[in-house]
Amino acid sequence: MIRDLSLAIAPSTHEDQVRELLLKGFAKKGLNVKQDSHGNVLAYKSIGENPVILSAHMDEIGIMVKYIDKDGYIRFVRLGGYDPRYLLGRSVVIFGKEEVGGIVQVEGDIEEKEKIKTKDLFIDTGLTKKELQELVLPGDAGGVVGTFNETNLYIQGKSLDDRLGCYVLLEIAEDVPDNVVLMGSVQEEVSHEGKGAMLASWELDPSMFIAVEVAGADDAPGGRESIALGKGPAITVSEISAIGNVARREFVQGFLYLANKEGIDVQLEVTEHSATEASNLFNMKAGIPSIAISTPIRYIHTFNEMAHKKDIEDTIRLLRAFLRTLQ
Repeated sequence: MIRDLSLAIAPSTHEDQVRELLLKGFAKKGLNVKQDSHGNVLAYKSIGENPVILSAHMDEIGIMVKYIDKDGYIRFVRLGGYDPRYLLGRSVVIFGKEEVGGIVQVEGDIEEKEKIKTKDLFIDTGLTKKELQELVLPGDAGGVVGTFNETNLYIQGKSLDDRLGCYVLLEIAEDVPDNVVLMGSVQEEVSHEGKGAMLASWELDPSMFIAVEVAGADDAPGGRESIALGKGPAITVSEISAIGNVARREFVQGFLYLANKEGIDVQLEVTEHSATEASNLFNMKAGIPSIAISTPIRYIHTFNEMAHKKDIEDTIRLLRAFLRTLQ
């Protein structure tokens, strides 16, 4: 299932491939499942007032067609935040009237460029401008064709952010008590606030919101090792230098207590530049209590990310322990 989720191509605004996997996966676990008007997937046994929401976003970083130039090459903008150098030489799929494949290349001599910018890149589909215009329009979204590898301890693949969160939700689905909603959300990568999660939460009015996310591990050469692989899930204490949510101390202490009780190693994360859906949910309505529980991954937003299997398993164990407190 992790392989299928990782290899699915689902850029923001075009989450269909992952949505289908979640709809089928939650239904197989015996949950009620529906797609709301915004495209979010909602799975639950029953819903009352002020449910608890656990959310993982379905979308991934990608591209959006800006225009087709005079020579028939696609110029594009980024969907989500990443270094455009990671796109160079990648195969991509654009979801137009039909799926159109292409290769990302750079205009001019790469050795003469101090830094590659998105405007320097183009997509070569092999089609003429006239042929492309019949299939692709400005605003059409696309994503990178990825690979997936597995060893005894690690997995490597595209879009582990946040397909690991989606996988965790599927794994804990059988343990969901009443008045808990598992959500696959849309359009997180194109907004710090998580558009889909905010819209769904406004309607559901949750008593608590948990972003089931990934945390960027910085334990590779040159990193600070504040978050590392193999050392357990990360509890996000604050986001974007505390401009976003600052989790209530009792939430952190509660998860630390559960982790200690279950014998799970955990890490505490304070982010400086990034945010999860929990960031803005914290500020919605009268203030929705929110926190992010994340699986560490290396090389976040690079189209080839890495995770430790034990961290994934321990994230599942921690959230199962949390759900037992709600029964």
